[in-house]
Amino acid sequence: MTETGRDAADAGCGRDAADGGGGRGVADGGGSRVAADGGGRVVVPEHEVKALLARLGIAVPRGAAVPVEEGPQAVAEAAAGLREPLVLKAYGSGLVHKSDVGAVQLGLAASEAAGAARAMAARVRTHGAAAAGWLIEEQQASGVELIVGRTRGPFGDAMLLGLGGTLAETLDQAVVRLAGTASGAELVDAMPGAEALRGARGAEPVDLDALAGLVDALDALPRAVASAYPGHALDEFECNPVIATKDGAVAVDARLILRRAEDLAAADFAPDAAGAGPGCTAEFLPHADFAPRTELAAGTELAPRTGLAPRIGLVPGAELAPRTESAPRTDFAPLFAPRTVAVAGASTTKTTFGNRFLAAYRSFGRTEGLYAIHPSAREIDGVPAVPSPADVPGGIDYLLVAVPAAATPALLTAAAGHVRFAHVVSGGFREAGDAALEAELLAAARRAGVRLLGPNCLGVYAPAGRQTFQLGAEREAGTIGVVSQSGGLAGDIVAAGTRRGLRFSGLVTIGNAADVGAAELVEHFADDPGTRVIGMYLEGTGGGERLARAVRRAAHRGKPVVALVGGLSRQGARAAASHTGALAGDERMWGALATASGMTVVRTLEDFLAVLALLQRHPAPASPSDAGPGVLVVGPGGGASVLATDACDRAGLEVGPLPAPAAAVLRGRGYGAGTSLANPVEIPLGPATGPDAFARVLDAVLPDAAYGDVLMHVNVQSYYGYADTGAVPLLALVADIGGLDRHGVRLSLVLRNLDCAPAADAEAVLAACAGSGIPVFRDLDQAATAIAAVRRLQSSAARGEFAERLPDVAHVTQFLSSAGGHPGEEL
Repeated sequence: MTETGRDAADAGCGRDAADGGGGRGVADGGGSRVAADGGGRVVVPEHEVKALLARLGIAVPRGAAVPVEEGPQAVAEAAAGLREPLVLKAYGSGLVHKSDVGAVQLGLAASEAAGAARAMAARVRTHGAAAAGWLIEEQQASGVELIVGRTRGPFGDAMLLGLGGTLAETLDQAVVRLAGTASGAELVDAMPGAEALRGARGAEPVDLDALAGLVDALDALPRAVASAYPGHALDEFECNPVIATKDGAVAVDARLILRRAEDLAAADFAPDAAGAGPGCTAEFLPHADFAPRTELAAGTELAPRTGLAPRIGLVPGAELAPRTESAPRTDFAPLFAPRTVAVAGASTTKTTFGNRFLAAYRSFGRTEGLYAIHPSAREIDGVPAVPSPADVPGGIDYLLVAVPAAATPALLTAAAGHVRFAHVVSGGFREAGDAALEAELLAAARRAGVRLLGPNCLGVYAPAGRQTFQLGAEREAGTIGVVSQSGGLAGDIVAAGTRRGLRFSGLVTIGNAADVGAAELVEHFADDPGTRVIGMYLEGTGGGERLARAVRRAAHRGKPVVALVGGLSRQGARAAASHTGALAGDERMWGALATASGMTVVRTLEDFLAVLALLQRHPAPASPSDAGPGVLVVGPGGGASVLATDACDRAGLEVGPLPAPAAAVLRGRGYGAGTSLANPVEIPLGPATGPDAFARVLDAVLPDAAYGDVLMHVNVQSYYGYADTGAVPLLALVADIGGLDRHGVRLSLVLRNLDCAPAADAEAVLAACAGSGIPVFRDLDQAATAIAAVRRLQSSAARGEFAERLPDVAHVTQFLSSAGGHPGEEL
């Protein structure tokens, strides 16, 4: 018999949600992460997990573990020393869902323990499982049931805190943060449903310090696991429920899944291109074969909750060491401004993708340093042709490969010593189920010393370097750098973005990303002096930890990042066995990265372009003194003003009140006759009003009001439904807005109902906005989303949230002092 708990909270008649049921277990397979060699995960028995937690100062129920060999009578003997009522659980292989197989019983008296253990073992056998032992514990008083977890995610370890119990996934009230970027107190504050902790509806508030201390203590769990189980590392951990009361927080149920450390180091957590993942096996480690190093001897009295045990050497002012990359970084400058370009796949008899690429390059002004690779032709479409990459004089900076998939490895083999970058636009690899061909392609590139982009994408667009993959692309360079996993969507980004005034320093498509991935290219844009704003379209999280560091790198350099991420629906989230894995799916992981870095995650292409448009105009976050907290909304129509307010509310923006002095000036200018003046400011606007309609309002309001943003909206339909002057007055209005004294405030313009204008007029208005540097949006929600993104960046920069942070040192010291410990001592 091994004692596994401590006196953590007064026992009473409340329930013990011992199993935390309601979700999938972690050992029953189905989409869980496994190493490439098919190795299984390791399920640690609950009593061993609680022993680890106790060593970290986390309160667990007082109890004892009894191996099945000692028999039911030993359970009764262990129960005699515990306070009733009691909880009995069975543990063993296949007993992850304890309640499903009758392996949990609550409300027992000590005299009932032996009979309950005997009956439980029999019930378990009827389900085809076998109990390796029993865990008998004191039942905990009722309180707020929470789920606390730590899981291995695509961007590194992540912490989760939320409402728990059997309905954890149904309630879906949880917050996720990347480990090391938020303290326990910050997770408690950010948790949805946190009002339940503060005494909602007359209930007693819980001990928030104890709960925050429990979360902070888990910072040391990975190191404790590595010490107790050499060669293994934490994969998934959860306590569900943690019962929080006014007296503390107790980890009532605990699950811990391990993986071999080398498997975790090599694992790729991104879903593969075909959307399929390997299966899962898991093994259960019996107590006798896999025990923690520090055993808790029978009869040992465990001290009351001691709070947080810090990581090694934690002292006030300690900083995390910077991370370094093991491989030398690639200079991507020749990718975006190649001296020599060659296209493989153009035909002399028909129009292929290769021919289209040659035409795009020629239309973009590249007449020298352009070659076609063809086995027999001397020229194709006026471009010199050579048989092999080795025949291009001086070598090739950029080889665009548009030949059949099966021919690509041989072509890259012939490129050895002659090509810097090969961009394989051909499809038919992993995305089509042929992972072996993609592996062969990558191996050929590695042997040739060529950096490979793709396969299954389109190309590179960089106006300053005469790089393009589209006919008629804009030749004016800008400051926006984009990485796109999709080639087709990249074309949309360039074409639609150009129409709304976006100008690019570079855009690169990566497709399957067999070699060069998003992280490397974000690093390039972060360091590129010609790039001020970075955008990404991604469908997976391959190389996620490096990507997270790259996004933070960009943030440290003052470059905002916007991510349009595909597959964020519940069905697209990683299938996980535990509650923590399910609740910490990819959507919340991206949100955690955004919180840690100031990055903005959007859901639609329209929002992506909208945010980039505003950031292009205002890339650097203003200091807190430069902008007020509110948004001023100005435009025609009461209904539209109400909808604008709703859009701001959905985006988390405050439509601040109108200061009395500003209202008095406006009333003196004839606004608000017979009504109150407020924000939104409703103004007459249309073909009969002058071009200074906005200027008259803003000149009155902005000098006396601390607004960070002004959202102006125009009903384009009114310029055509109530006059025949066409776009003339609308163009005059845009010109006047472009000349406004902005008073340090960001201006955004929404052209509502732009589709009501003839196509030529609409193009002229958009071009005028772009020429005046006015961020323009098609609807109110786009504008609000963009404004909110810039404000989040501003707020994160002001709070210095871009760096990894240790748990709050003062909080740590307080907990250690209460436990008799000292900062800096090891576990």
